[in-house]
Amino acid sequence: MRRAVSSAIVLAVLAGQAPAFAANAEADASRAQTEVATIDRESASVQSAIEKAKAQRYTVEQRLANGDMLFRSKDYPRAVVVFSEILEEYPDTASYPDALWLRGETFYAQKEYLSARRDFREIVNRGNEPRFNPYYGRALARLIDVCLRIDDIKGLDEVFSKLNQVPPAQVDSALQYAKGKAYYFKGDYAAAQAALSAVPNGQTHTHQARYFQGLIAMRQARPQTPPPAAPGSAGPVVTPRATLANYKPAIEAFRVVTELPPDTDEHKHVIDLAWMAIGRLQYEVENYTQAAEAYSKVGRDSPEFSTMLYELAWVYVRLGDVQRAERALEVLQIADPSSPTVGDGTLLRADLLLRAGAFDKALQLYTGIREQYEPMRAKVENFIDTTQDPAVYYDKLSQQQLDVLDQNEQLPPVAIRWAREAEDGPMAFAVIDDVNQCKSLIRQSYGLIEKLNIILNATNRVRAFPELAAGEEQALSLLNRISKMRLQVAKGLDDEEPKDLQGEMGQARAQRRQSMGIIAELPVATSDFAERDFIGMRQWNTVSQELSRRVIEVDYLNATINGLRRMLKEDAQQGVARAPSDVDRFNAELDENERLLKQRQDEMVELRRQIEIGRAQIGIGDARYQNDAVARVQFRDALDREVLLGSQGQGGSDTQRYAARVKPALDQARIVEDRLVAQFAQLEQQVGARVGEVQAKVEAERLKINGYNMKLGVLDTEARDLVGQVAKRNFVIVRDKLRNIVLRADVGITEQAWEVREEELDRVHNLQTERAREEQLLDEELREVLDDAGDTKPLSK
Repeated sequence: MRRAVSSAIVLAVLAGQAPAFAANAEADASRAQTEVATIDRESASVQSAIEKAKAQRYTVEQRLANGDMLFRSKDYPRAVVVFSEILEEYPDTASYPDALWLRGETFYAQKEYLSARRDFREIVNRGNEPRFNPYYGRALARLIDVCLRIDDIKGLDEVFSKLNQVPPAQVDSALQYAKGKAYYFKGDYAAAQAALSAVPNGQTHTHQARYFQGLIAMRQARPQTPPPAAPGSAGPVVTPRATLANYKPAIEAFRVVTELPPDTDEHKHVIDLAWMAIGRLQYEVENYTQAAEAYSKVGRDSPEFSTMLYELAWVYVRLGDVQRAERALEVLQIADPSSPTVGDGTLLRADLLLRAGAFDKALQLYTGIREQYEPMRAKVENFIDTTQDPAVYYDKLSQQQLDVLDQNEQLPPVAIRWAREAEDGPMAFAVIDDVNQCKSLIRQSYGLIEKLNIILNATNRVRAFPELAAGEEQALSLLNRISKMRLQVAKGLDDEEPKDLQGEMGQARAQRRQSMGIIAELPVATSDFAERDFIGMRQWNTVSQELSRRVIEVDYLNATINGLRRMLKEDAQQGVARAPSDVDRFNAELDENERLLKQRQDEMVELRRQIEIGRAQIGIGDARYQNDAVARVQFRDALDREVLLGSQGQGGSDTQRYAARVKPALDQARIVEDRLVAQFAQLEQQVGARVGEVQAKVEAERLKINGYNMKLGVLDTEARDLVGQVAKRNFVIVRDKLRNIVLRADVGITEQAWEVREEELDRVHNLQTERAREEQLLDEELREVLDDAGDTKPLSK
């Protein structure tokens, strides 16, 4: 610390007092000797800086805490990296089971259930070891969750065989809840009820356990006992009410869930599901008023809100309350226009309006549904008609998921979602999702390998090894301090030399002065190195910001193209007449511009990659540091030659006296500098050795990824036919559903026209009837008048 303070004082004196002692040879020589001696003593600090950097590395416990924070903040990809590093580098520490458990939890949160199962299985298989025993029960509970998530009911048998080995202290509510779920899905309702009943109130899984108890009660419901047979009858009197199941226990069980505190978002959702279950069961037993009350308990912020509105509308239909049913469907259409039930809901609403006599509103809804779903139907039907090979379904769906299809070839998102939800759809489309995710991860891995190779082959490759980078930074700092000392000597020499110096010494001075600007800017302190890195990053950030602006411009142009396409489509629907040749020309221009924008987007992706690579090449060893090294050598050689020539008398007596005094300090500085350069070269050798080790690991990983890619290709080929068959069948179902919606809309439009016609006919008929009645009244009045006139004529005579 004392040496550092003295060095700082010397630097401050050299920098701030230069004018006062520049021409004082004795003072300059003394200060130069002092600075060189100080740097010589501090040359050992290079290794100290390396050791200090090693000591500053995070411990395994700190890294585990960082990973835990990333996991809790839902930054799952980075959390997986941290936990994987711990598992790879610290396999024999007490933190290994913690990292393994947290990585399994992270995979589970990412819905990578097979990866999660691998980690949880390792914990269970090593449960006899004291390190892993605390996680044994929780790992078994998670294995149950994984089996249920991937629909591996048979895999539960393996878990059940080990449940009896769980220590009593680890049998908590989470494990009991997991056991209850497992028994429920295996159909053992008695065992499930026993396990779920063991979950006490006030626990994390209390709401879920009580909800499953309601499901068990619903499964165990039996039809009510029919009434006894009437005397003399052949059997019991069967009424529709008599065959209904006895859902009262299930309703009461679900009602218990609704009475629990809504203390978390997950618990609120469970309570909403309980209200939905009560409403559905009340609907089944034809208690429509109670069903409506239960449905109305679901809040607007609930994920079940849109489903509730559709089902509530049907309850009101059963109650005969058309106005409330229509209002619920209207709210559904506004609150969640992307809901799967919005199509059927809108048609139901139109039917209700039609029955209520609101013909214009009903026609508007029917027409809107037809305009919305008819293009989808046409696109899906054309896709089915033109695609006979099931493998093509798989390929196109994969390409659409990866967003590499043109807009004209893409299937409607609603159709894909319905195909996913159809029979076997979730499992089949999960294969597509998994394969696409694997392809994406493999591409990312190849990208990371490319970046690593670029960094390892770059001039700033020491950046990959922080402790060696700290040593090189300290060595450069000392080298730059020697150059700064020479800079002060050079300024003093300028004050002693004549201005019109000629000859060899003049050439040496000119070469020395060319490098003085670079030497003055050399980094010395840690903050100087950080500032230099910041300036380099700022340059790349400026380029990145400009690229981001270009991306926004391209997005704006894409939006403009989409708007123009929509305008052409809507104008055609609204009857705006355009010549077919003009429409074809407009579409051709839009297609060409869209192609050019796609090309620009690809170029921008490549530019973004180059910017990231450029950012990674900032630091010790980059072009600026290489220029510094060249400038240091040129400045040193030019100054030494200039001082040598000056000491021989070429620059006059004052120059000779000054050069003679500072020459020993410069000679000593060269010796110290050579030792520092040797130290720097040794660090570079260590960097080279470490780079070779990392490159060997990277190459081994690249070979593994190549193998994974080949295996994925084989699995992809095997899945194409099977998944394609399921997708083909599901798209036929989707086509029929779209046809049905469009057909119902057409029927609705026809019914609306018929109802309007009937109303007009009724009005005409009523008018004709009224007219006939009025004519009859007039005839009767006329007869009376005529009769009265006939009776009075004789009297007048």
